[in-house]
Amino acid sequence: MIQRVQSIFISLYLVIKFYLLYVSSAKIKSFHFFVHGFDLFSLMLVLIIIFSIATLLSFKKRKTQIKLLFFLMTIQLIIIFLILVLAYRTGNSLKYLLNHQTFLYLFGLFLLLLSLRGIKRDQKLIDSIDRIR
Repeated sequence: MIQRVQSIFISLYLVIKFYLLYVSSAKIKSFHFFVHGFDLFSLMLVLIIIFSIATLLSFKKRKTQIKLLFFLMTIQLIIIFLILVLAYRTGNSLKYLLNHQTFLYLFGLFLLLLSLRGIKRDQKLIDSIDRIR
């Protein structure tokens, strides 16, 4: 499981998301978007962590892992879009865009893309071996 490169990428992604959840729960930062009393960013971070763990543990089912990764990338893009909307709504948008949390969200998307590439490479290798048989 952990010897595969994509598992390392997903594990690093999980560490980043746990850090962002810790920072989010430690103090109310600028990335909070309250909807009827719920913090949308913290809720999305918890969803991302749950689905990331499910993605990491479904290493034997590559097609399920690919679908979960696409779902994680969709949630990640929604969060980045919400950050851009919040930056547009405020007067000082550089405060939102040049924050280390924004870079961690972008780096997380990059890690998901790298893990998707590794899973697809493994799937292609398995398919080529099945063709030879």
